Amino acid sequence: MTQPSNTSSTKTTPTNNKQQRQTVTPRSPRIRSLGDLLSDDTIEPRRSLCGPWLLERGFSMVFAPTGIGKSWFAMGVTAAVASGGTYGHWSAPEPRKVLYIDGEMDAADLKSRFHSIVEAAASGDRDAIEQNVLLYARHDQPEDGTMPDFGDPDDIEGIVQIVRDVRPDLVVLDNLSTLATVDDNNASEAWDPFLKLLQRIRSTGAAVLVVHHANKGGETYHGSSKIPVMFDSLVRLRPNKSPSFDKVGAAFILDFVKLRMLSEDANKTFDVAFSDNQWHFDTVVSPEVLQLVQRILGGEFTTQKDAAAALGTTPVDVTRMLSKAYAAGVTTRDAIKAALQQAQEDADEEADLPF
Repeated sequence: MTQPSNTSSTKTTPTNNKQQRQTVTPRSPRIRSLGDLLSDDTIEPRRSLCGPWLLERGFSMVFAPTGIGKSWFAMGVTAAVASGGTYGHWSAPEPRKVLYIDGEMDAADLKSRFHSIVEAAASGDRDAIEQNVLLYARHDQPEDGTMPDFGDPDDIEGIVQIVRDVRPDLVVLDNLSTLATVDDNNASEAWDPFLKLLQRIRSTGAAVLVVHHANKGGETYHGSSKIPVMFDSLVRLRPNKSPSFDKVGAAFILDFVKLRMLSEDANKTFDVAFSDNQWHFDTVVSPEVLQLVQRILGGEFTTQKDAAAALGTTPVDVTRMLSKAYAAGVTTRDAIKAALQQAQEDADEEADLPF
């Protein structure tokens, strides 16, 4: 009979998954000359997934107040990417795989909405959408199933492994408030785990579209100013107070708060509606109108007459341009009036200076 050895040995007591850490030998950093980088033919430009604002391995965020149509927007983009189809005047060059992660909707609502989205696609695209969109939804899990917390550093490895297993070209997170716990939305360091997760997802080769809530005013996203630093594009949706259609699933005004890529879309505002299983896109504000608003709000003019003179047009034309901006929700009469008044006060103070 074999006797137990008296030699002492070290035993590792198993711990739970959140405590386990594998020892990984860090790789040496790659540091190379600019000439080596410029001559590296293995590095190719990032291709578009949908228009100029959503690129391979890119980060994009869409934000809006509750009930405006954030999920409708994200689903429309998902269908275009999955089918190599179109969304508005943006096109997806080829079909790509999309992992759609939902933290809020009931499975029945997901089914109903995506059914409408598929019906809105061209007939040849529908099979591709159904094959290339993979759903990971909180309320579609087994009774004993759980969803990871996208704001918990201990859940990052598990989430990244899911992405590696699926190998999508695009990950949609709908929406951030229901998927990630953030202790203090306005504290920059509180967002570090989530932002680190985005970086890890990109390391798998996937792009990420984050669906998020707007702040109380609806003009920007909810949370720290640190959030958008790493994003290529920020898409803002605002209420359309007078939609052109009677029966709509969603109706909103769309513009870009940030668009890192050079594109004329950065200076456009769109009127978007999803009605009778069809998307409708119209450009409602020209770059000229948007530039006028930006210059007035920037304090460049003291009166509309001054603005007209600078633009080489008439005060009546300036009034018409501003009316289009008001109708589109780009700005308000009160905001323009306050900006002109402030510019006049600044000019008066400058005139009083003793030099």
